[in-house]
Amino acid sequence: MDERKDPAPAAGRRPTVAVAGRLSPVQEAWQRYVHHSLHQCVVCRSADGSPCDTAEGLYRAYQETAADAADQLAGRASPQGQ
Repeated sequence: MDERKDPAPAAGRRPTVAVAGRLSPVQEAWQRYVHHSLHQCVVCRSADGSPCDTAEGLYRAYQETAADAADQLAGRASPQGQ
């Protein structure tokens, strides 16, 4: 028997792939910031585009997490909790 074949994705699109696993800490921090700014907060979504204090804090947390990860990759810091 032939196996079922899904239709090819539209031109310029990749096929949908199920994700099994966790995001990195940097990706998780960015996701928290983006989710808040685009989906949760009315202030962040307002016409003037000014982020709220929470969004600014989430963005700073993302920047710190990314800097820590870069330091770890460069061998300048030990992993958190060790």
